[in-house]
Order: sequence, then C-alpha cells, then structure tokens
Amino acid sequence: MNATLLPYLRSVKLIKLRAQARLQCAFPRSESHRLPVRFIVGCGRSGTTILGKVLSANKNAMYLREPYHLWQAIDSRMDVTGLHSDPEDTRFFMDVDDVTERGKKRFDKTIARTGTKGTHQCVIEKTPHNAGKLGWIEAIEPGYKVIHIVRNGLSVVRSINRLATKPTYRLAIKPNYNQWWGENDAKWKALKQEGPALGYFGDEINQLKTSTQRGAYEWLVSIGELDRWRDRLGDRLLEITYTQLTSDPAGTCHQIADHFDIPASDEWIQLAKDMLSSERVNDGDELELPPKMMKQFNEYQERFGFEGRAVSINSSDTNTQNQAVDQ
Repeated sequence: MNATLLPYLRSVKLIKLRAQARLQCAFPRSESHRLPVRFIVGCGRSGTTILGKVLSANKNAMYLREPYHLWQAIDSRMDVTGLHSDPEDTRFFMDVDDVTERGKKRFDKTIARTGTKGTHQCVIEKTPHNAGKLGWIEAIEPGYKVIHIVRNGLSVVRSINRLATKPTYRLAIKPNYNQWWGENDAKWKALKQEGPALGYFGDEINQLKTSTQRGAYEWLVSIGELDRWRDRLGDRLLEITYTQLTSDPAGTCHQIADHFDIPASDEWIQLAKDMLSSERVNDGDELELPPKMMKQFNEYQERFGFEGRAVSINSSDTNTQNQAVDQ
C-alpha cells in the first residue's frame, strides 16, 4: 500500500469509529446484553497488547482493544491523547468526583453491552492509561476486577522513546499527532499538570526533558496509582509481570482466567502458548532521573525483581567535574 495514503485512510477509519460510537449511544443494544466489565491496565509498552490478544482468543470473553472512540463518546476527557477530542480538554487522572450521569449511561450503552449474553461471560477492556482512572471506574462499574501488568521499567521507557521520537502512525486530520504523546503532546501535558497535584514529584517534573525520562514518569505514576488503590481493590486486583506471562504462559493464563471468572480450556491455553514468545529486553543508554524519581524507580525495579537501575540525572555532571579535578 502507498505509504502516502495511510494517513488519509487512518483518518477515514477514525471518522467511521466516531460515527459508530454515536450510533451505539443513540441506539444501544438491549439491556439483556449487559455484562460485567473487566479491565487490563498498566503503563503502555508493558505487555498489555499481547495479554489482550491472548484474552481475545478466549471465546467466553468479549475483548475491546483501546476503544478510544467509545471512551470519547462516554466522556471526551477520557480521550487522553486527543485522538478524537480537543487535546486541551483531556485528562490522565479521573476520580469519583469526575463521574457524570451522562458518562454512566453511555458506559452502560457502549462498553458494558458490547458482548452477547449466552456467548460471553464478561467484557474485557484494555486501555493502559486507565491506570490513572481507577476511581472513576469504581464509580461506573462497582466491584470491577482488574489486571495490572508490569514490565521492566528500562525496557518500557526505551520502547516509549522509540515510538515517541520515530513515530510511524500519521494522521491527515491531526498532523501534530505523536504516536505516544498524542495531539500536541496532550498526554504529557496532562501528566505534567495533574501528576504533581496527586503528589507525583512536583519538585522534579520540570527536569524531565527527553521522552525516555517522561516515559519513566508515566511508568512511575501508573504503578503509583495501583498502589494508591491496592487496599481498596483487595483481591479484585491481580498483578502480574510480563516476565511471568512469557516464562509461564499456561500457569499465568490459568491464574488470569480464575481472576476474570472465565474458563481456561486446553485449546485456549495452547493458543496462548503459541502466541507468547520469550521476553525481549530493550537495550539502550542509561536512564537518568532526578534523585527522588530515581529512588522510586529503583525501588519498583527491586520490588518486581527486574534487572537494571536508573542513575541520578546529575551523575554525568558529577563525573565530568570529578574528571576535571583529577586532571
């Protein structure tokens, strides 16, 4: 396919998806199709996509992969990258106080009624940055269950950097859309504005200049939000690592199926094993972070048993100064 046509074809697809979402709100499926909704969250590039692909192969679940068009129809603030909305009005974090009656009704009409009663036992929705909206989800879908998948932070941020600095996803209708940070850096602006208010490194955030560093901030706050909700969620939260999923697919899939209350047939387990390959480690330069972020990053790396650590953002300057003194 001609690469110059892709931005236009993608734009047409987005327009169709928006129209579809509006129709779902105006002409919803019967209440009989209403199913419990489960969620997959985690910092992007952590394995949410392959985990979702595995679950999409389970015939007992209706799987939704990042349905931004539906979230935009539910509440335009949920469209954090500005893919379908005005990027100035979007949010990364949303809590109970942000819930509206309109949003509740539209969630019920769209996402909750996507599946088919008798065929599916639940709807599984995967949008990684919903890690920042757990309070909102609690109010919309009381008693929901969630899987949080975590991957080595160094591999995550290096993958984010590649997507952010060498994006391949272009849109004719949104020429300033970045594959990671969204329209006019909407996601980063939301993180930078809202994160400090929740206690996430307000005195250090202005020191982050690269997409690798900003990706580390997203990784930190994503895990931080799960920690903030951990006690409230209790056994409704299942936390796995990308390492677990790839090294023991059968055991991890049985654990996931039990958590989401869906059968784990031998056929599905074999499909999962066929889909999953060994964990890839993304090599790259050292990750330099301000001292408090570095400390938290390294504590998470240690908690989850991941190799590699961040270094202080000032370490390079310190090393240069020491070399100058030695000379």
